[in-house]
Amino acid sequence: MPTSMSKRTFLTAAGALAAFGASSLVLRRFAHAEKSSVAPVPATATTSLPRTPSGDLGPFYPVEHPLDTDFDLTRPRDGGARARGQIIEVTGRVLARVGTPQANARLEIWQANAVGRYAHPGDTRADAPLDPNFQGYADVRADANGQFRILTVRPGLYPVDGLFQRSPHIHFDIRGRQRRLITQMYFDDTEPKVLAQDKLLQHDMWGKTSPLPGAIFAKLQKERSRLDASAVRYEFDIVL
Repeated sequence: MPTSMSKRTFLTAAGALAAFGASSLVLRRFAHAEKSSVAPVPATATTSLPRTPSGDLGPFYPVEHPLDTDFDLTRPRDGGARARGQIIEVTGRVLARVGTPQANARLEIWQANAVGRYAHPGDTRADAPLDPNFQGYADVRADANGQFRILTVRPGLYPVDGLFQRSPHIHFDIRGRQRRLITQMYFDDTEPKVLAQDKLLQHDMWGKTSPLPGAIFAKLQKERSRLDASAVRYEFDIVL
């Protein structure tokens, strides 16, 4: 998105693709190409996809939602500067276990900013400043193919009781046709030593599962984002 165009102008021009912030002819073509390239997930009567592991809401689910809740968490209002940190794009699909897309699934998404601070009254650390230009929360819908995307920043580490640090992660609350899932997404390029010291991740969430379930990790992609040339892209499919 060009820096000369405000986000509200961008969203107003989006039309039918406003949920994904798509406004220009280039982005409309991009969305069409994405849709046409979607391959159905194979499913048979005897096989099914493993469900994405569930997780906790955590202590920092937003008490008050920001005014802007769209897919772009890096520009929360007209005329503001961009959020600090590494810009990332996360794309994926919401699927049923048999592989069928969950059209129009609702996804609530929240996370810490680039220095590991949540915009929440319970996070009062003075050493990790809030970013006034970081939205921190999104409320989006998947399309007819179950696809979703967000543009955000890679969340930072943050300490827990001075004992360990939480690995970078993003919270998801997904509502499909018949099921709801709360989970946390991690990054497959996080250093192993960072994952290893995260006691909540290693012990509390899945009963000391070893190795950690692969379905909780967003996968780094070689292709860069087409929404923002500076953004690193990850894929994260969710199976309800």
